[in-house]
Amino acid sequence: MNKTNLQQKSEYALKIEAMLKDENFPYRRGNIVWVHIPEEWKGSTHIQSGIRRGVIFSNDVNNLFSDLIYIIPCSRKNKPMKLHVKHHNQYILAEQIIPIDKSWILSDREIEKLDILTLKEVESNFMKQFGLKDMMAS
Repeated sequence: MNKTNLQQKSEYALKIEAMLKDENFPYRRGNIVWVHIPEEWKGSTHIQSGIRRGVIFSNDVNNLFSDLIYIIPCSRKNKPMKLHVKHHNQYILAEQIIPIDKSWILSDREIEKLDILTLKEVESNFMKQFGLKDMMAS
């Protein structure tokens, strides 16, 4: 490995270390952020769009370096879906993970941090949706 590659790896490691220490890193997994999902994405489907909250679900290293991150949208409508997770006055739609551009995040709005127990429930329901866990498992 040449010197340039080692230097680049070292720079990445320093960025990752700083991000992990920064409590205010806005793209942290489990943060609930306000996003603007373009209406064109919706079309005539059930895909969520417009200005809404979403839980950042992709990992923090991806969120640091990539312009594309994954969120799980939230809704205030209560539909009888087994995979939805209630959090305060909203429902996290664990079956609807979507990629978004970071520019869709409304950075002037409040960021909320999801508690670890709720994040674990979202993870469990996500795994059920994609067949990584038995639907009947708790």
